[in-house]
Amino acid sequence: MSVVDVTGPASGSGPRVTLFTEGTYPFVVGGVSTWCDLLLRGLPDVRWSVFALTGAELEEPVFELPPNATLGGHLQLWGPRVPRRTGPRPQRRQRRRRELAAELVRGLLGWSPDPLDLVPALAWCRQNPDLVLPTFRDEETWRQYVEALVRVLAEDHPEVGGPAPFDLDRAVETYQTISWVARVAAEPTPAADVSLVTAAGWSAVPAAVDKALHDRPVVLSEHGVYVRENYLAAVRSGADAAGRFVPTRLARGLTRLAYAVSDVVTPVAEANAAWEEGLGVAPQRIVVIPNGVPAPGAPAPAPRTRTVVSVGRLDPLKDVPTMLRVAAAVRRRVPDATFLHYGPVPRGQEEYARSCHELHTALGLGEGFRFMGPTKDPTGVVREADVVLMTSISEGFPMSVLEALSQARPVVTTLVGGVLDAMRGAGVTAPPGDVHGLADAVCALLLDPGFAELLGTRGHARVTRLFGQDRCLDGYAAVLGALATDVRGTPAVADGTGTGAR
Repeated sequence: MSVVDVTGPASGSGPRVTLFTEGTYPFVVGGVSTWCDLLLRGLPDVRWSVFALTGAELEEPVFELPPNATLGGHLQLWGPRVPRRTGPRPQRRQRRRRELAAELVRGLLGWSPDPLDLVPALAWCRQNPDLVLPTFRDEETWRQYVEALVRVLAEDHPEVGGPAPFDLDRAVETYQTISWVARVAAEPTPAADVSLVTAAGWSAVPAAVDKALHDRPVVLSEHGVYVRENYLAAVRSGADAAGRFVPTRLARGLTRLAYAVSDVVTPVAEANAAWEEGLGVAPQRIVVIPNGVPAPGAPAPAPRTRTVVSVGRLDPLKDVPTMLRVAAAVRRRVPDATFLHYGPVPRGQEEYARSCHELHTALGLGEGFRFMGPTKDPTGVVREADVVLMTSISEGFPMSVLEALSQARPVVTTLVGGVLDAMRGAGVTAPPGDVHGLADAVCALLLDPGFAELLGTRGHARVTRLFGQDRCLDGYAAVLGALATDVRGTPAVADGTGTGAR
C-alpha cells in the first residue's frame, strides 16, 4: 500500500481533479463556495472539473470559473432529467436490478451495514442509466423495497430509539428519495485522476462510483460535519418521528459511505476529526487542513461607529433569530448600535427568511438591524464593522471569522466547530443560543474600542502567522498531487506523519 507524504511538494504535473460540490459552488454564495473558488484559483496547475449538485433550479453560476476549470456536470436534485447513457450500449441486453431499491434502503437507512456493500448497486446505476427509471417502476422492485424497509424499521439497537411509524405516503416519499440516490449515481462524470468531495453527503455518491469503476482516489474535505448538521436540522424541524427518521438515517448512511470510500479525509478543524473517527475513519487517513485567507496587508482602522456586521446565508444553521435577539439586547444598552447582516436567502429557505423578518418586526429593530442581501466582497463589508458577530449552531472552520480577523476586527461568536482554533485570544465566545452572553460581549467591545482594537490586532497577527492562503493551498496540493501520482497503482492513504496530519 502506498502512502501520501503530506510534507512533500505537489507533483506539479497538472493532475485532473473533479470537485464534487453540494448546494454550493459555483451556484450559491457562502463560505464553502469561497473556499472552492480560492482552491481553484490558487492551484492553477490543476485541471479542475466541477460537478455540482443543487437542490433547486439554479441555471447560472454566481461564480465565474477560472481558466483552469470547467463545469463538468450539473445535476438538480429532484429535477425532471432522466438518466442518459453516454457510452456504447452493452452487447448483451441488460436486465433490471429489481433488488436495487432494497439494497439502497438496507445500505443507507440500516443502522450497521457495511457501507461498501452499497457500491456495486451504485456502480450498476452508472453502467445502466437507462434502466434506473424502469427498475423503480417495476412492481417487484417495490415489493422487495417494502420488505427491506419493514426490516430496517424493526431494527433494534441500543443507540436507536423506538420504531418510526410509517404509513404508505411516507413509504412512497422514501422510495422517491432512494430513487434519487440511484439517479445521482447514474449521472456521468468528467474524466479525472482524483475526486475531491466537499461534503460527506450526496456529492460523495458519484465519487464512490468513479472509485469503483475507474480506481479513482477520493479526497473528502469536510467543512461542517454533514451528519451532525442534519441531526440539528431534524430536531429543529418540528417533524414527527417518521419525518425525522429518513433525513437523519439517510445523512448517516451517506456519511458512512463517504468515509468508507475516501482515501484521505481533510477536515478543516480537529473538532470535525472526532466525528469522523467516531463513524469509522481510521486516524491515519485524517489530515487536518485549516482554511486560509490571502495574506492580509495593513488593516484599515475600525470606523468606531458602533457597527456590528455579520455575514452568512439565512439558514437555520446560522441561527438568525438568536442574532436578532442579540441585536435587540445590545440596542437596549447601546441605543446607537447598528447591525448589518450580509447574506443570501438559499432556495428552500424562503419561509425561514420570512420568519426572521417577522421576528425583526416583532422586536422593533427597525433600521437598527438591516438585512443587506448577498455580497461578493465579504472582506470589504467586514471593514465597515467595529465588531463581527456570528451566532451559528454548527460550523467547520468559518471563513467569515478568518476574514474578520484578517481585517483586524474582533469577533463575537458561538463556540462551535473550529472557531476556537481560529480565533483564540482574538475575540469572545459563548454557547450556541446564549443571547445574554453574546450580547454582553458585543456591548463590552462597542463600549471599549481600545479593547476591541487590541483583540483585532491579535487576530490579524494570528491569521498572518497561522492561516494564510498559501498554507492551505500547499496542504491540498500535496495530498492531490501524491494521489494523482499514485493513481495507476494501489489507492494511497495518508500515513499521519507529515505536517498537518493527526
